Amino acid sequence: MANQKILLPYNFTNYDQKALDFVVRTFVHLKDVEVSLFHTYTPVPEIEMRESPVMDKLKDSLNYLSQRIKEQEAALNVAKHNLLENGFSKNQIRYIFKPRNKDIAGEIIDIALNGHFNLIVINRKPGKITRLFTGSVFNKVASALKDITICLVT
Repeated sequence: MANQKILLPYNFTNYDQKALDFVVRTFVHLKDVEVSLFHTYTPVPEIEMRESPVMDKLKDSLNYLSQRIKEQEAALNVAKHNLLENGFSKNQIRYIFKPRNKDIAGEIIDIALNGHFNLIVINRKPGKITRLFTGSVFNKVASALKDITICLVT
């Protein structure tokens, strides 16, 4: 079991790539580290389809969303392979790809506590005044977790 368990929430942005690069630069030389890539997605609702033009359009939209989820899982695997190519071993890398039941911050908090992670590498997009009023994912995670180090990559 690894001494250092790192949770890396990943949402396929340039900021997430910066966080991934930070993890590579900082932790690749350590052998007693485990990195878990984490992505949570909004599940596609299950709807009973009846034959009608409106339902056909809805079915097309749901199929598109299902395809996007598959593409995101493939992209998370690309991030995993990026870690492998940069020197991490297979047994040091995990990935968690799961449907969302809560808001993103709530999912990160649950995974961090249940997985006994001791470091979360999270990124934050600069700007956007709305975050001042609604609270960013980082603020929610930082205020909810105790005894877990949170590294902010900007």
